[in-house]
Amino acid sequence: MKNTITYRSYTASLELDEDDHILVGRVLEVDDVIVFHGVSITEFTQAFHEAVDGYVTMCEKLGQTPEKPASGKLMLRQAAHA
Repeated sequence: MKNTITYRSYTASLELDEDDHILVGRVLEVDDVIVFHGVSITEFTQAFHEAVDGYVTMCEKLGQTPEKPASGKLMLRQAAHA
């Protein structure tokens, strides 16, 4: 079973909270804390989309750039030769 979900380049964990009988998620690879939950896969997925969209919207309203997770690709800068 895959324990992550991706939307708009953001990836979140998926964990079962057995005590509360809910699925709990947290967006990974960003410093900001973005958490959400749902009682079904459908509700969990919808909550994840709403959390990411809300995060991006809030950052825009505050005049901040939303943090993007690392792509996993290294970018090499070439030195300019005269």
